[in-house]
Amino acid sequence: MLRKQGGYTMIYLDNAATTKPNPEVIATINNLMNDYFINADSPYLPALTINKMQDKARQLLAANLKVKNEELIFVGSGSEANNMAIKGIAFKYLNKGKYHIITSMIEHASVYESMQQLEKLGFEVTYLMPDESGVIDNDKILAAIKDNTILISLMKINSEVGSINNLETIYQKIKAINSNIVVHCDCVQAFGKYELELQNYDLASFSAHKINGIKGSGLLYKKQGINLLPLISGGQQEFGLRAGTANYYYNIVLAKTLRLYLEKLDLRKAQENFAYIYQLLENDERIKLNSSKNNNSFFIVNFSIPGYKPEVILNYLEAKGIYIATKSACSTNVKRSRVIDALPIADINKDSAFRISFSLETTKEELTIFYNELSACLTTIVRG
Repeated sequence: MLRKQGGYTMIYLDNAATTKPNPEVIATINNLMNDYFINADSPYLPALTINKMQDKARQLLAANLKVKNEELIFVGSGSEANNMAIKGIAFKYLNKGKYHIITSMIEHASVYESMQQLEKLGFEVTYLMPDESGVIDNDKILAAIKDNTILISLMKINSEVGSINNLETIYQKIKAINSNIVVHCDCVQAFGKYELELQNYDLASFSAHKINGIKGSGLLYKKQGINLLPLISGGQQEFGLRAGTANYYYNIVLAKTLRLYLEKLDLRKAQENFAYIYQLLENDERIKLNSSKNNNSFFIVNFSIPGYKPEVILNYLEAKGIYIATKSACSTNVKRSRVIDALPIADINKDSAFRISFSLETTKEELTIFYNELSACLTTIVRG
């Protein structure tokens, strides 16, 4: 069904970039802002009340994620969580020799650019290449480990293609090779959607705004016994790992955000929507699917339309009130997505890649309208 957004009608299919905040979450934040302005680290009763509310939120999140309370650190975004995890480990080894890190060429910009920075500081980084559908082979990960490897960082679900990696299934093998290697997973696109085995990671990153939460709210899982060098100093907040006055409004509602999302989550519906639009696109000979039918998130489909200019198609669909993407929101300033560029597919497909991504509210009717308008567009416009 077409939805009203800001006074105009739209079909929004860019939910991997962000989702619409849940009205209940917004209402709770507004109530907190109206009723509490006290610094939670102050020594008087209202501040203690806020602290208790934040502690309760951490407890509820820990219960949902099946981890210990003290293993969850509130942060400002998934990007911050990724930076905290990667640099928090790597910076402990600065000026102690040459150390090695493993990642892939299709990570989120916050991971990839952190690795680029670490290379300039003297670290050696191995960038693994994906297969055609965006999966990083576990055997390649194990084969890349060196005597001086200190960190492996790979995402659970790719934000552009939707491919699913299973780093957790080789966690014990990694530890058997070298128990000191730290395993980090960017779980931003998996948060709330899939059961995660966090006991088989050392660090994991999450973001609220991918599950109808608030932008500027994130979470880092840090397994007990894993030590990080703080990136922000100057206070005792978040177990001494993230100094600064807490954004307790956002921290408190993150637990509610996850609960509300899980209550509404219907994976069978998501799977049906995915299968429906996948089949429509697959049966159209003008379109080439880049996402896998089997090992893929039900919430992301990537496809190419060789021979057509992406900007023309985007403009046509936008005029119809339909919003899709050509790449991650964090790479919109580059001509071709780094993620798509890394896939072993034809260049003509790389230059014409699109991503559609779904929310819990996405309907089959919306997907039908999208495909019909896309098909009409391809019939109308001139190739080249």
